[in-house]
Amino acid sequence: MRIPRFALNRARRLIASPRELLRVVEKASRKQAAVGAAPRLTAVLQELKAMLDLLKAWANGAYTGISKANLLLIAGAVVYFLTPTDVLPDFILGAGYVDDAMVITWAISTVREELEKFKSWRAAGDNPDGASPPNGGPSG
Repeated sequence: MRIPRFALNRARRLIASPRELLRVVEKASRKQAAVGAAPRLTAVLQELKAMLDLLKAWANGAYTGISKANLLLIAGAVVYFLTPTDVLPDFILGAGYVDDAMVITWAISTVREELEKFKSWRAAGDNPDGASPPNGGPSG
């Protein structure tokens, strides 16, 4: 499994524009909340929420503890999630989010260590919305 090239290309542009990345994160958060009723996707959607929180904290400058490669993978997975006409279009009931879940699951497994590091950082400083990290400010 890989993130499609179109999603990675869009992710590169988003990383170069944190303001635009924040808009995409907000849009993805709304979609994630709307899809959240699907019981089979609960665990994936919870991890997606952590990925969105990480992107938001990074775009706000509060969290810098992630490699650009992993940031790109996370942003690419989010772009794919937002694409309504991907391999299985989202409007296909019961199957429309299967490919999205597969891409997100692959991204999660690929960046698991960095995602766990972010969750620990967030828990230590109670930073769910990208507030300042525990050491008083972003490093770097």
